[in-house]
Amino acid sequence: MPPRIKVSKESIIDSAFNLLKKQGISKVNARDLASDLKCSVQPIFRTFDQMENLKKELYKYVEGVFDKYMEEGMLKHRIPFLGMGKAYINFAKYEPNLFKFLFMSDEFKGRNLLQMVRDEANNEIIGIISGMTSLSFNESQTLFLNIWLVTHGIASLMATNDCDFDEEQIESILMDTFTGLKLQLKLRGDK
Repeated sequence: MPPRIKVSKESIIDSAFNLLKKQGISKVNARDLASDLKCSVQPIFRTFDQMENLKKELYKYVEGVFDKYMEEGMLKHRIPFLGMGKAYINFAKYEPNLFKFLFMSDEFKGRNLLQMVRDEANNEIIGIISGMTSLSFNESQTLFLNIWLVTHGIASLMATNDCDFDEEQIESILMDTFTGLKLQLKLRGDK
């Protein structure tokens, strides 16, 4: 009897990640994973019972990659909030299949973009915006939401190859949007 091929959970996730990154979520299926891992589908289903469980693990893994991307963007830019926006757009541009999986697929009906933006974890960022703009917390939350809607729109266009803004154009659009929204919120608050 030939020796059993040992396939670890980590190698299955790594293979799924590589297939997702290169070819999209449609290629993350038992047959293509088994082919990539050079094994039968049995080790995959022994580890994950069903593909839905594997995709949930993959989603968490990709979220970790995305979080690192965002952290680096925030730390590398002189304006951290702008750095986050640019990192979000660059993630979509350079990792379109990962971006689509996280933000543009029906794979997981978890929190939508608006719920993510309104998450309490963003209160610190909203507080920083409030401090640097002298807007109230609620006004800063509105500014944060609106700038992320613009950012997500640009990122979606980048991920689907519907536009190709350069770094300078992206920064200009984000800065102009931020400045315009800030001014509009201040004018509205003075009434």
